[in-house]
Parts: sequence; C-alpha cells; structure tokens
Amino acid sequence: MAVAALGMMSCDPKPVQVNPSDDNTVASLKGSDMAVFEDGKMTFYNSSTNAFVPFAAEKDYVVSGVFYDENEFYYTVSVNDELYLKKVDLSAEKPAPVQLIDWELKLSDCYDESCEKCASMVYYSDVEMVGLEYNMGEMCKGFEDMKYYLIDEKTMSDGWPEGVDDGFLMYQDFINNVHYLTMPIEEGSEEMRYYYCPEDYGMYSEEELPEHLVCISDKINFHEGKYEGWEGQPEFTFITVNPDDGCVAYAAIMEWGRGGRGPLCFATLDGKIQKILAYDANCGWLEDGRLAFNDDEGIMTVSPDGTVKKLTSGKFFVTSYQ
Repeated sequence: MAVAALGMMSCDPKPVQVNPSDDNTVASLKGSDMAVFEDGKMTFYNSSTNAFVPFAAEKDYVVSGVFYDENEFYYTVSVNDELYLKKVDLSAEKPAPVQLIDWELKLSDCYDESCEKCASMVYYSDVEMVGLEYNMGEMCKGFEDMKYYLIDEKTMSDGWPEGVDDGFLMYQDFINNVHYLTMPIEEGSEEMRYYYCPEDYGMYSEEELPEHLVCISDKINFHEGKYEGWEGQPEFTFITVNPDDGCVAYAAIMEWGRGGRGPLCFATLDGKIQKILAYDANCGWLEDGRLAFNDDEGIMTVSPDGTVKKLTSGKFFVTSYQ
C-alpha cells in the first residue's frame, strides 16, 4: 500500500494515554468517538480531549465493534474460537462488558478477502440492530452471509430478519449520492471526472447543470503511485461527506476483483483541496471534523484544511460520526 499527495505531513501532538489505576477505578470513556482494535485489545479515543483509553475491563480477545450511538458500543469477542456479542455503556461511571448472545459462529470460519479482516460489524440505527459480516470471500451472498442482533427484541437472526424493511438502505444510498455524479470531461471522451452539485443535480436541465457543478477530481493524477501506467479510468464512488466542514471522502475504483480497489480520496466541496490519502483504505469521521483513515504507517487523520497527520499505530478502527 502506497501513499501519494499527502500535502502537509507532520506528527500530531502526542495523544494522552489514560490507563485505569490499580485501585479498580476505570478511566472515563464518555465522549469517545473512535475505537482501535489491535492484537485482540480495544482502545477508545476521544478527539475532543486527544486521549486514548484502553478498555482494560475486557479480558477476552476483541475482534471488531461498532458505535450504535454516542453511549452504546457493541463488539464481538472470540473465546476459544467461538464468537460472542457484547456491549459497553460508554457513559457509565465504571464502563463494564455486558455479554448479549452467542453468535453461533467460529472466528476460524470467518473470511474477508478484500480487507484481510474477519468478522467485521455494521449497524443500522433506523431499525435498531447491529450485524456481523462473516463471509466476504468468493461465495459471499450479501445479507445471507451475515448475522444480525435486533436490539429492541434482544434476538439474533441468520440473514436479513424477516419483517424488517430493507428499503431504507436504498433510500439512504440515494440521499447520500444526490449531490455527486460522474461525467466525461467532454462529449465523446472516455476520461471521467467526479463532480459535486450544491443542489440536487436532478433539479437542473441538461443545459443548466454544467454551470452548477464543482469538479472534485481534476487536481488528482490517478495514474501515479500504485497505478502508474495503468490504462483504465477510475470509477468514482461516494463514501461519506462531512457537511459541517464542507468536505467529502470518495473512492476512485481502478480495478475490480472481489470488490473494487483503488485510492481513497479527500476533497473540499469547493474543489480547492483534492488529494489521494491511501489505497484500499478504511475511513470514518471524528467528531472534531477530521477524517480518520489507515495506511502503512497506522491510523492517520486529515483535517478539513487538508492537513494530514499520524494519530496512532494500528490498522482496524471504527468511528462514531453520524
């Protein structure tokens, strides 16, 4: 994995490391907006205080987790290769693990070819449930290769639960993409560019649309670094936007296999700042407006002004930004 176009690169002020004391008090996890998983241990990070707090109360091997809201964090542990779902109340005075269900699944049976990661978790706050992806290999069947825990019913389902409408997923994807579109740089050209439209681009006629578009990919050379000499054109895919600070993360897919591969890109919505952050990277927003992502050096952040800094070591993480 290579890194290109990082702009201003420097080291963060060293984050504070907070550890539980020997008298069984527990450091506060309230306000945490990122969890980092490394070697079976889980550490929470609070971007407002720049503090890392290891979750020492959890003794089992932590595999993955997800923020459900600002207080509840759900995570999966492996005990003798068996997977269990737990949760912790981050707002509690003494946060402690609460075991919920047996996933009825072995960690050794989980597979994720694209991310080299087993048993990742997702959340669906609109229908009060969290999910566990256990097969992202060639035989992946989408919702069928997942297990779900319905928070309101305290039950587990193999595959998408019956009676739960999945239409909101497509609706949300439509809402997220309504301001972004891919277009050729000129009629008949195979070279594509990615654009942001301050309003829904469907509200303009074909003649009106060009004057309202802002290009957020024209300052990036996608055929450098890992893809130097590559003949194919990228296929742009919206990932996530931080509307408060006017910036977006998107993927430029350069090759297809089991899923798409290519650079993770960052841009401000005025198009003035554009850069490649890393290749085949995960990302997520922190509450202070920074985008966290991973590369060969560890977990990095990029600020709304484009400044890139290293935050910590590790590779797998999740953030709470909504």
